[in-house]
Amino acid sequence: MCADLARHGHEVVELERGSTETKLWKDVKRKRIRIPDLVCLRCGLRVESRAKVKAELSMSHNPIEQERAWDFGMVDADYVAFPVCVADKESSWSNGKLHNHVSYWHERNRVRWRTEGAINYFTVRTFRGAPHARKAMKGVTEGSETSIVWAATFASAGGEVDAVSAQTVTIRCASSGRRQTRRIRAGQVVFLDVGDTVQPNQIIASVAGPQRGAELSCPGTLPHNHLQRILASRERTQRFTGVKLARLLKDRTQNDRIAELAHDSEEDIYVRLEGIGYLAAVAGEHLRPLVGPYLACPDPQTQLEAVITLGEADTPEAVAILSELLDDTRLPYFLRSAAAWCLSRTGLPDATARLVRAFADINQDIREEALDGIVAIGASALPQLLDGIGESDRDVAAGCAEALRQQDSIPSDAIATLLAQLRKKNPSLWTVWLLGHVPDGSLAGPIAQLQDSRPHLHYAITLLWSFVQSWIARRWELQPGAVLPDREASHDA
Repeated sequence: MCADLARHGHEVVELERGSTETKLWKDVKRKRIRIPDLVCLRCGLRVESRAKVKAELSMSHNPIEQERAWDFGMVDADYVAFPVCVADKESSWSNGKLHNHVSYWHERNRVRWRTEGAINYFTVRTFRGAPHARKAMKGVTEGSETSIVWAATFASAGGEVDAVSAQTVTIRCASSGRRQTRRIRAGQVVFLDVGDTVQPNQIIASVAGPQRGAELSCPGTLPHNHLQRILASRERTQRFTGVKLARLLKDRTQNDRIAELAHDSEEDIYVRLEGIGYLAAVAGEHLRPLVGPYLACPDPQTQLEAVITLGEADTPEAVAILSELLDDTRLPYFLRSAAAWCLSRTGLPDATARLVRAFADINQDIREEALDGIVAIGASALPQLLDGIGESDRDVAAGCAEALRQQDSIPSDAIATLLAQLRKKNPSLWTVWLLGHVPDGSLAGPIAQLQDSRPHLHYAITLLWSFVQSWIARRWELQPGAVLPDREASHDA
């Protein structure tokens, strides 16, 4: 969807915290402010995404609880987008066992998703003014909410509009050349003209009018006094948006107003925390006195959001505080885990170095959190990982090797560094292990040269190549039986 909006000139980024992440917080439930998912840095447009597996205009709604209404936290000018997402390819595997009162279940499910056809956009104002109907009541496990729907007719295939009347629309299919006539139900208005090109899943007719053509184009600049206006809004999501936009745009003109919001004890906590991030990242204020009271708060949700604020501040002081939190083994797991996750989002060298050290943490789960974080950092972490693979601490070396293995690709200069390490008198075992997981096509020549001079290395690497290319590697596990693995430490360690 971001790419689709970019076609119209928008530069969209995450607005709601976590809306573009897959991170799940198991120990503490995040009670985030309900706010549109994305915001355009150029014009300030806010966009809520409601992805569907089939074309329909439906949203969850609770008519009793205001905070669970479909439009809670949104304003008339906000957009609601409806991308249709389909599974392009799916691969599933599962295995289960039962032994000595221990059950074991392992499942893998990989799905490649793609957006199919048109993404339809509507303003909140349009939906508020259009009639809707109840579709179904969700169960208790889904929040006991009603799903409401706005009646609409969608194109089932791409093509060109051949004929239009009040009751029918005829489209000539681009792939087959056949004419397909769709009957329009009473109450729906047709939004196509003869000669229009139609994409699959595009709105043909509806009780609510979609945004079309120039209406979707980004004007390229924020409206006059936009930040000042939304920072003064009575709607808290608008104030939150204003603070976040000011931070991302590094706008200093609203410093006094944002400081006022950040220090207002009656302001919404998420607006205050966002204000703290701004004051540190843009105004250059010290973080410790600002974020300290929230970290010391007895409410776990507040503590978690304070840690995430440190990650968004993205300053050297924030990295130092996050590192201290990660170092403190007395803290609950969720806080240390959040600190590791936030360090990976800063991208600063000191943050990467601290995550590398976490490979030797006493808590196995913290090691895995650090591993995921290092992998997410990507190419900028490679120099420290290449150094770490030769560390005397075998846990650090192992973590660095695995982080390198999980990179989308290892560049040629990094491969050259690994080969240079391999030629040393006593190369790291993890260098050998890692090269054995690199596709042999790019290394066949250099490794073949070892057959006479270093036959044991040649044998080890070719053996690993044989394994990773075999069918058993696709489902290999270290402990495949129904036994409880030793995690070395619990979450409370």
